[in-house]
Amino acid sequence: MSALQAAGPSERPFGLSAFVRCRNEEEYIVASVKSSYRVFDEVVVILNESTDGTRALLEDLLPDHPKLRILEYTETCAPIGPGYLEAVAAKPTMSLARYYNWCLEQTTYSHVCKWDGDMIATPDFGAVRSFLPTADVVMFDGWDVLGEHTTDLEARIFRFDTSRARYEDWELYEVLKHDYTETVRLDRKCYLHMKLVKREWLHRKWTNPNLLAIHPVPETGGTRPSHVRNAKQLLRRTASVLRKMGKRAGRALQS
Repeated sequence: MSALQAAGPSERPFGLSAFVRCRNEEEYIVASVKSSYRVFDEVVVILNESTDGTRALLEDLLPDHPKLRILEYTETCAPIGPGYLEAVAAKPTMSLARYYNWCLEQTTYSHVCKWDGDMIATPDFGAVRSFLPTADVVMFDGWDVLGEHTTDLEARIFRFDTSRARYEDWELYEVLKHDYTETVRLDRKCYLHMKLVKREWLHRKWTNPNLLAIHPVPETGGTRPSHVRNAKQLLRRTASVLRKMGKRAGRALQS
């Protein structure tokens, strides 16, 4: 186990790590990293059997982006979709959950974010930082640039603690399982999803993989009743409290 992997959740400094899993993402990886870089305290890009120019582009970014690290994950992973779980059962090293959990352990800050190489951050994405001191989970969504259903409101940011939050394999792909209850849900769209405008989708038709599932997508939240706070409502409530405190302070000064 490396020094980076050895640190437990209580030993990690407060901050936000991105882990970005990449396989042939040369088309949008520069835009993905540069647009989100301001929000993260570190960006850990993990290449998995990437054969295009992704690594070279990332290495070009290194001199001006000291928070960026590039790693390699050498195991072949099973493709998502029907037959995924059977493939993992036959060869456990193909597990996406195993891959994602390995990526988690390469990060170093208190909170981690599952970011993708075909996601471009919007200016609203910076709002996630304000919720880290009190939230264990931050859920956010994005826009698919073709208007297809390739995005969902997802728990992409969560407090690092492998005893409470880990990826597990499901019928079609991996899912995050956690028992956190302090959850914030952002209403604002935090990224543009470029998946379907990449070359590999030039002659392919998109089908939401969940439509092919035999079993429903499992619940990924806490085992206790989930307490989900709407971010807009939380900000309004905080502003209201601050206004009341200001009025009280003003009256006290006048008396």
